[in-house]
Amino acid sequence: MRRKIYEVVEEVLALPRAERAVVMERLKESLEQPGVRGGIIVEPQDLVELGARYVFPTNRRYQGETVTLTSKAGPTLSMKWGALAIADPWFPEDAPAAPAIGMGANDYPTAVIVITRTRVETGAAEALPVAATVGAVAEVVAWQPLADDGQFQLDSDSSLGAFYEITDAAVLQPLFEDDLYMQGIFNRALEESIVSMETDGRTLAAAFLCGKEQHPAWVGFDANGVAVAVLLDFGLLSHAQGREDDVTR
Repeated sequence: MRRKIYEVVEEVLALPRAERAVVMERLKESLEQPGVRGGIIVEPQDLVELGARYVFPTNRRYQGETVTLTSKAGPTLSMKWGALAIADPWFPEDAPAAPAIGMGANDYPTAVIVITRTRVETGAAEALPVAATVGAVAEVVAWQPLADDGQFQLDSDSSLGAFYEITDAAVLQPLFEDDLYMQGIFNRALEESIVSMETDGRTLAAAFLCGKEQHPAWVGFDANGVAVAVLLDFGLLSHAQGREDDVTR
């Protein structure tokens, strides 16, 4: 995880403008948090390493804690074409007109990676999603940015995101536009982190809880160079002080 600073700077400068802006914003937030030594650089493979432990400082909302990356399984998406779309389902006017990537026809598991932190004011433990995945993450040998003309793959205004097949967009649109239905999805996501959106007993989308901001995506390739997974980074892990072994060393 630790790399020479000039390598990090060069990689950041090579990013598209929108991605550079988010990196700088995260660095600024990390520097403003007490006890954070400049924040950390989080790679996609770090986000899916279940069992890894990270040290978080105390801030206004959460206690200082060492947290563990765990996974919450979501619904399986049975895609006939593999044309994956990513959207904020509660803002249907911004739903994409084209897929983010073609992954091939298959059944794809979905999940969110979570950490648990304790609220300062109440002492209640909260599960906080740090990433969402779709596909066979265990088969990934290399991750690459999933860029779209320098834009992020999810810009969430509702604190929700969703994975679905673009060919199901017309069927999903009435659900996206139904505020009562979407409020129910949001309430369930608050409890479960990731939930299914269904019609006539068929799962059409996996909706997950995320922050109100832009989230970069990564595509994972297997040993044959085939796209088998997509990951969305919610940015929370970059606010940690680092991995437990690095911090206590």
